[in-house]
Amino acid sequence: MAARLRWRGWLLLIATTLLVSACSSAGPSHPISGATATAGAVTVTTNASTYSINDAIGVIVTNNSKSDFYTQNGKSGCAIVQLEQYSATTGQWTRLDGCNGAAPTQTLVISAGSSVPFTLAPTSSADQNAWQPGTYRLSISYTTQSDGISGSEVAHSASFKVKG
Repeated sequence: MAARLRWRGWLLLIATTLLVSACSSAGPSHPISGATATAGAVTVTTNASTYSINDAIGVIVTNNSKSDFYTQNGKSGCAIVQLEQYSATTGQWTRLDGCNGAAPTQTLVISAGSSVPFTLAPTSSADQNAWQPGTYRLSISYTTQSDGISGSEVAHSASFKVKG
């Protein structure tokens, strides 16, 4: 009888250890939606996958097609790209760093076969000279329509991290 109780005790200890180990090492149960770069006629890439809070973000918008596309500026840094931060609380991407009407919005051409570089300087609501740590991506809406809005498609960069 005592041997049987010892075995039960050992089995209970092993089961508890395995359960605690599995729970503590588990990562997020779902990957972040929209964290991978979109493939298409227009792509957005960054110059790194991780930045510090004081790093500028290098961005390249590439038109991979033989057709011109149109877009509007007035997004992050008053450029054509929109910075978005992922909220683990809501599971949504939130637009950041708008142009705030500093200049009238213009429709611009993304010429066929072109690669256009941009640099976004660090800024956030908490500190005008630093990003908030977190997961980010960039997006651009583009269209074949000369108004830069009608029938827009959206391209996203791969997500990237800002670490404090």
